[in-house]
Amino acid sequence: MNNQNQIVIKFLFLILLLTYGLPLTIKGQDLQIRSYVSKNKVGLDENFTYSIEVSGKTTSLPDPQAPDFADFYVLSGPNTSTSIQFVNGRMSATKVHTYYLQPKKKGQLKIPPALLNFKGKVLKSNAITITVVDQDQTSPRAKAPQKKAPKRRTDQDLIGQSIYLKTEVSKRKAFVGEQIIVAYKLYFRVNVSGYDFQKLPSNPGFWTEEFEMPGQPTISTEIVNGLNYNVATIRKIAIFPTQSGELTLEPISVLVEARVQRRSRSIFDSFFDDPFGRVIQKTISSKPIKITALDLPQEGRPADFSGAVGKFDFDVKIDKNQVKTNDAVSLKINISGQGNIKMVNIPDVIVPPDIEKYDPKIKTQLDNVGAAIRGKKTAEVILIPRVPGDFLIKPLTFSYFDPQLKKYVTLKSKAIPLHVTGTQSVALNQPIGGSSLDQRYVDLIGKDIRFIKEFSEFRPIGYKIYRTFKFWGMLGFGFLFLIVFVLVNDYQARISGDERLLRSRKAGRMASKQLSRAHDLLKTGDYDQFYKAVSNALQGFVRDRLNIDLSDFSTPNVRKHLAERKIESQVVEEYINVLEEADFRQFANIPDSEEERRKFYERAKKVLTSLEKWI
Repeated sequence: MNNQNQIVIKFLFLILLLTYGLPLTIKGQDLQIRSYVSKNKVGLDENFTYSIEVSGKTTSLPDPQAPDFADFYVLSGPNTSTSIQFVNGRMSATKVHTYYLQPKKKGQLKIPPALLNFKGKVLKSNAITITVVDQDQTSPRAKAPQKKAPKRRTDQDLIGQSIYLKTEVSKRKAFVGEQIIVAYKLYFRVNVSGYDFQKLPSNPGFWTEEFEMPGQPTISTEIVNGLNYNVATIRKIAIFPTQSGELTLEPISVLVEARVQRRSRSIFDSFFDDPFGRVIQKTISSKPIKITALDLPQEGRPADFSGAVGKFDFDVKIDKNQVKTNDAVSLKINISGQGNIKMVNIPDVIVPPDIEKYDPKIKTQLDNVGAAIRGKKTAEVILIPRVPGDFLIKPLTFSYFDPQLKKYVTLKSKAIPLHVTGTQSVALNQPIGGSSLDQRYVDLIGKDIRFIKEFSEFRPIGYKIYRTFKFWGMLGFGFLFLIVFVLVNDYQARISGDERLLRSRKAGRMASKQLSRAHDLLKTGDYDQFYKAVSNALQGFVRDRLNIDLSDFSTPNVRKHLAERKIESQVVEEYINVLEEADFRQFANIPDSEEERRKFYERAKKVLTSLEKWI
């Protein structure tokens, strides 16, 4: 009995060890360490924060070893904070050690990497260079006193270098027809609430394919010049050079909406400011990028090469090898792989003269989800043998250029035997061995007599249709229809020309569309998208009905415009409260229950119904 108890205890201990002990076992490569600062350009008497971030798949993260702050005064630290995340059932933890530093001298000062010792392995963070000047040149006090009053900082100054657009290409030198992946990434250190593409270039000299992007871009973090940026890929395309030489990838422009909090000069300014910040618009552009396109080599180029560049598979199949005369045979050609599948040509099928061949039916499927553009092109060729016997369909070849191997590759199918039984026959209106049989004649095979009308309507001699009531009735109806068409067309033209009227008329419809999207998101658990849809419905309805520009949409302006329409103050306040709560929950990432979201949805729907009675 004692032995059995010991076995049970050991078994339970093993289960506990597997359940709770394994997460504590970390491989060195699972740990990550990096460092960043709040600003990389400071004044001599100014302090800043230096942070060391350690992340891994456990809550028991080791503490890093801080670097030597020889050129800095350590005012405070380390201050430690820990956060835990669960994504798709997987846990990750992050521990941040923060120091408050002040430079001792001017110049380019370097903070060495932080170290992390774990199980005999040493991990290093990135080194950071701090530029120290006489005083903070980003402050209004940086400049010496002048006769003129200092220039007040604008909204654009509030954003500063906290947001920019970067274009990343997989390669800057490629062959003609080779795939190049281009990703447009938004780097930001402010609260971005939305963006809109202002200019999408045509990129002459390239064939372009768009990647399918998620509705909400995935946000990651990246250290740039010692600063911690949020990074979101907002557009991804694949480009294929269509000509050789130096080509230019043109820049794109994006209008970004960011919520910022103005630095207040007094406590009273801070009190009257919007607690959620103001929406600021800024247009940012990427930089043009030079791409060198190389000609495909002439050496070793196959005779059947038609311009396919990438890596492909080639397959040829026939549905049956034994048929009777006049029976159709389906020959399918499949080309699949990575590259611009739309530019791939299907090889021609060579058949004996006693087999009818019809034009191929080509279908292209594009896969634009993933790391590269892939696809499949299928061609179906219908063959109809007219003479019995044994035939052989010659092998098909397909050649493409592999840019990784930098050589041409030729794929070859097998010869296809075809055994035809039955008696020799002649297709309708077509001599034997012809190769231009029209498709409409195939439908008549087996039909000897065309359809003949059995009944006809006759008119008496001297019959005049303009003397009938039916004629004048149809003429009058046509004239009335013409007048209505002209009036309606003129009305539609006036509405289309008046953008404000058009926005106002469509406001209710667009708000209902956003509310329907929010209703669909009730049960998904995607609460941030739910509150975003509700916010778009509330904000868009008032903006479109009252013709308020996005840059002027703020709580005081909305309250002013609604008050001018003599709307009850209770309705106005309820609208403001629901809108602010939707914006807060969208960016606060506070999970809630489905029942809470449903009550909030009904509340927003009631607010919009009340507003629709007034405006």
